[in-house]
Amino acid sequence: MTTELVLLGTAAAPMPVRGRLGISSALVVDGRVFVIDCGRGCPTAFIEAGLDFKSLEAVFITHLHADHVGDLPGILLYPWGVRGDDSGPLNPIHIYGPAQPRALPGGDDSFHRQTTIHPELPAPGTVDLVEHIVAGFAYHLNVMPLDALMPDAGALVRVTDVTVPIRAAGADLSPTVVFQDEVLKITAIPVTHGHAVPAYAYRFDTPDGAVVFSGDTTVSDDLVAFAQDADILVHSVADLGYLERHGFVGDALKRMAALHTDVSEVGGVADRARVGELVLTHYLPAEPDAITDAEWARRAGVGFSGTATAGRDGLRRTLSR
Repeated sequence: MTTELVLLGTAAAPMPVRGRLGISSALVVDGRVFVIDCGRGCPTAFIEAGLDFKSLEAVFITHLHADHVGDLPGILLYPWGVRGDDSGPLNPIHIYGPAQPRALPGGDDSFHRQTTIHPELPAPGTVDLVEHIVAGFAYHLNVMPLDALMPDAGALVRVTDVTVPIRAAGADLSPTVVFQDEVLKITAIPVTHGHAVPAYAYRFDTPDGAVVFSGDTTVSDDLVAFAQDADILVHSVADLGYLERHGFVGDALKRMAALHTDVSEVGGVADRARVGELVLTHYLPAEPDAITDAEWARRAGVGFSGTATAGRDGLRRTLSR
């Protein structure tokens, strides 16, 4: 029994950059593969990491920004042809992610929508998203089996909206159990990421240890409690000072600060959570030559008594007890 973390991509933001794929991670638990977020290049990174699409069991989405779900169609559709064996289709890939928000957020004079896309359903949840993906690729799914041996498209995917109850005033936050069996327990809490509501962090508890994925978040006391004593905390990181020096000022910088955890703060989060290793990901700026790995790790390690690691595409960590 082993649990292995694999970083598939570590770039923040939708804009492609050279040398770093979009945000995505995998956790392999006793051969079962779970993917967390599906950013740009996720399916290719999955194969390059030596992972097997036949072993892909589920995908967990932290929030519905494009840089986290842009290659969700690919992770479902590209390996469709191998998701079967002599006895028929494999179990469907299960997708877990945020439910519909209670309301579409508003803007202000600086940041606002000019057009409301799909006003009939302007704030879809994960179930809605996947239903639209399947519908949008209906031609492929209906025609491809006529020219190549394909599993039943009806057994391709199942989706669950993750709903976290509203916390009562003055009460502690209780993590929501998303999935549990005799080996694995996966829980979620809400985190703060600007207007992206809901946005989640996920914790995977296995017989080998615990791995927590922060998702995109500002500094969060709830996340500190959620990640207590985890072996690895995979945390998003930004250098707000770098952004300011490169033109993000005024309201734009305030918005960035309301979306992300600065590199000067992330070590304190990890230390308070008493995690064994802090692994940085979802870099902002995303370009690998903007800030060196050594500098990211050095600055993130300030105030942290454990190991701070600058994650990179393809980085692996094995847990075993």
